[in-house]
Amino acid sequence: MEQQSRQIFKNTLVLGIADLVTRLGGMVLSFFIGRLLGADGLGVYSTAVAYYALLILAGSMGAENFLIREIARNLTETSRYVVNTSLISVTASVLIALAFFFVLPYLGYSDDLTLGMYLIILATVPGMLSALQNAVFVAHQRVEFVMYTRVVATTITIGLDYYLLKNGYSVANLLAVFVGGEYLTMVFFYAFISRHITRLHWTFDFPFVRQLLSEIKTFAALSLLGGLMARPEIIILSIVQNETETGFYSAAIKLVLFWQFISQIFMTNVYPVLSQAFHVGDRNFQIIQDKAIKYLLALSLPLMAGLIAAAEPLIRLIYGSEFEPAILGLRILAISIPPVFVNAVFWRVLVARDHQNLVFQARVITLFFRFIGGWLLITWGGANGAAAIFVLGSGFDMILFIYYLWREDIRINLVRLSWRFALASLGMGSIAWFLGQYIQVWWIVPVAAVIYTILIVVLKAFSVDDMALFRKVLRPASSGAINEHTS
Repeated sequence: MEQQSRQIFKNTLVLGIADLVTRLGGMVLSFFIGRLLGADGLGVYSTAVAYYALLILAGSMGAENFLIREIARNLTETSRYVVNTSLISVTASVLIALAFFFVLPYLGYSDDLTLGMYLIILATVPGMLSALQNAVFVAHQRVEFVMYTRVVATTITIGLDYYLLKNGYSVANLLAVFVGGEYLTMVFFYAFISRHITRLHWTFDFPFVRQLLSEIKTFAALSLLGGLMARPEIIILSIVQNETETGFYSAAIKLVLFWQFISQIFMTNVYPVLSQAFHVGDRNFQIIQDKAIKYLLALSLPLMAGLIAAAEPLIRLIYGSEFEPAILGLRILAISIPPVFVNAVFWRVLVARDHQNLVFQARVITLFFRFIGGWLLITWGGANGAAAIFVLGSGFDMILFIYYLWREDIRINLVRLSWRFALASLGMGSIAWFLGQYIQVWWIVPVAAVIYTILIVVLKAFSVDDMALFRKVLRPASSGAINEHTS
């Protein structure tokens, strides 16, 4: 267990750095677009990227999570799985991109947004292949190559974007740079896999492809649903409202989604361990699951409280006074952080136990809820309505997952795992709100972090076993023998 914990920590840290660099780059770019092109420009860019996320998730057919699970179970089959899955996903991506190409003129978007959409289509195949290659690094626990690639690609693209914006270029030029960045990432990933993990033998096994199609169908359905659920609010906003409202919502959601890298990276590395533990009947499955939930709640609850307290100074600092209508939306969206974090555990627990059909059912129900509710709330409330349906959808998704876990005799006691962290977050948020009237946001953040740390120590939020596990994970591997018993 200690060895697994140490590996999870190392991979989470490395992937966290990679994703943090990418998200910081996105935040910097949003800052430049918001300041130089206004809410309209940010709305156009965000809508195009939202459609890109939809195309990627639909075209990949859920292959990334499928590959992580299957390759983690048998590393020697890496080339066979990657090559034949790539054939399936490339075919699906091309067909979906072509369909979108012909539908796009009938969506009634502005000329700037339509041009941006045409450009973004060009990034679908490299983006999808990069997702499959990412699965190889995770399954082989060689995620440092993801970090190297993301740092280089993000640095190059942000540098080019800044140059273009300062010299008066349009959003379309920024999207062209985005497309180039996806091709660069794909090439780097392929080179690292070929040199440091395994040679990919591009021989297609069509009987195996048919087998994959049968096995991957639930993952494909989940991926399609994931694509539809990725940014439905932005898509609905772009249809029933305007680019300005989309820009306000994008400014707020950017500050919330920025923190999702914590749960995504952490659970991306826990997921192979969960799959292996269930596959071999390891009694530590329940321990890994409960600790993942507890640690993510320990991070997500103070993030929620902090964003609610500091929403006004954050929006003004990053985007300027033009984006003040986004302040309420940010406070609403912050409520979604804890359910989004724990949902990252719940659905992976179900998939690791081969219950991906239940995840599919939950996603279908939530998708209808978000689209129907989103259309009504966004038509009525614009960007704030979009924020509200995002929060309601996240909470509804969490309730469904808890129900399915309970039905499969998997008990989740969120109150027991979270009440101390919730109380500490409430205290921290209250003090941060008060301090926000007198000091700059730069000072609020470290003060709030110190207050939260003191409160969780006072409340004894982490158990003796948690602290022992932290010490084992953080100390060098050679400093002690592996203790298999932990709780």
